[in-house]
Amino acid sequence: MKLKTGLKLILLAVPAILFLLLVSGCSKDGENRQNHLPKATYTFTPNRGDVNSVILFNADSVSDYEDPTSALEVRWDWTNDKTFDTEYSTIKTATHQFDAVGIYFPLLEVIDKEGMTDTIKRMVVIVSDLSNQPPDMPLYVTPPDWQTWMDREVVFKWTCTDPENDPLVFDIWVGQSRTALNIAKSGINTFNLENGVEVYETTLSGFRFDKDYFWMIGAKDVVGNYTVGSIYKFTTRPAE
Repeated sequence: MKLKTGLKLILLAVPAILFLLLVSGCSKDGENRQNHLPKATYTFTPNRGDVNSVILFNADSVSDYEDPTSALEVRWDWTNDKTFDTEYSTIKTATHQFDAVGIYFPLLEVIDKEGMTDTIKRMVVIVSDLSNQPPDMPLYVTPPDWQTWMDREVVFKWTCTDPENDPLVFDIWVGQSRTALNIAKSGINTFNLENGVEVYETTLSGFRFDKDYFWMIGAKDVVGNYTVGSIYKFTTRPAE
């Protein structure tokens, strides 16, 4: 009789024990909370300037899944030389004046309360004459976007015009992602006349087999204006 009573008490206790285990398993554990990366983004005005221009940078749109924007801190590397020029701050706006004509890629880094970071860079163009208009956007002839079965040597062709008919030189940017393009060749000005149109051309080699590549053309005029074209993709053929 005592054995049956003891067994009955154990059976009655099992659901309570299981309930306690379930409740403890579903409780929020701060140490196991997943922290998401913040999102870096910024705008700037004016969209091009000269050495007398004070550029206003605004990172008020940085965000984070866990932390409010007001708690996020940012810092700036004006020339993207891997050395930050400002300290972390919750103030999201800053100004900078570039002292030479050229193309700059100011880098913004945002950090959240857990020490997670994200970065972004954008292109700022500094010219010698703001009254001179930038070149038109380069238009690509070949290779077409998403072209496959390309060889390790690729011929690139494009057209481009300038509002003042300034002589133009070009850079070709290449990379294995849309966000990691680098100048592969600069100072290009070779062209052929095709049906009365100047078609610029350059050849690059050394691409690896069976890989995706992205490319774009940047056009520069005599005062430093710089206009980039669309980003196109091609894929090289498999190795034999």
